[in-house]
Amino acid sequence: RLPAPPRFEVRDADLHGLASRASGGLDLVRHLLRDYPGRLILILAVAGIFGFATAPAFFLSAMYLQTGLGYASWQTTLLLVPGGFAGLGLSILTGRLSDRIGRRRTIAMTGMIGFLAFGAFYGGTHGAVAALAWVLGAYAYFSTDALISGFATEIMPTAYRATVSGLRYVAEIGLGAVSLGLEGVLYDRLGGHGPAMLVLLAALPLALVALPFLPEPAGRTLEEISEPATESSPA
Repeated sequence: RLPAPPRFEVRDADLHGLASRASGGLDLVRHLLRDYPGRLILILAVAGIFGFATAPAFFLSAMYLQTGLGYASWQTTLLLVPGGFAGLGLSILTGRLSDRIGRRRTIAMTGMIGFLAFGAFYGGTHGAVAALAWVLGAYAYFSTDALISGFATEIMPTAYRATVSGLRYVAEIGLGAVSLGLEGVLYDRLGGHGPAMLVLLAALPLALVALPFLPEPAGRTLEEISEPATESSPA
């Protein structure tokens, strides 16, 4: 019963017909590559590299707490549950911050927090320092993932948003799965989960390099952001 937003009525009527055809998804991707090739490739690179660098660090952290840091099962739960809620709560505030200072700057900030926090967590810290590092890493993971998800759709016209959201999800989850498989190979070669995680985390700054070349959506209207002419400019 929720009404569609007025901007769903896009100017290019041809795009309305694409979604109703069986081949509509592929046609929309072709239109995307024609109208916004650089923007699409860069945002998928950001999402994919983020998933590759952080998926093992986040999803295998409970295992590492027990096998690498000697936590009991109940101790792991005591850290992950309240620490995870704290990370989620902080991520909501970070979303508000991105409205003020911009999406790109906020993603770069949370991405670097995750890089440093997970680096410390898997880099040999113990006790309270390791616990704090995990909480900060979880916060950075939740925040960066949510910001990239919203950012990927904000920089595209309404007609493309669902398609870009799906492509972003495939890129992030797909490369995250590759990374999880690669972590086992690195574990065998390097002799531990900590060194393996650090090697994978080293890819994270590469995701942030692409951000300045994407448009900043915060504080701008959809019409400003979605003009193809802005593709050549990071402004």
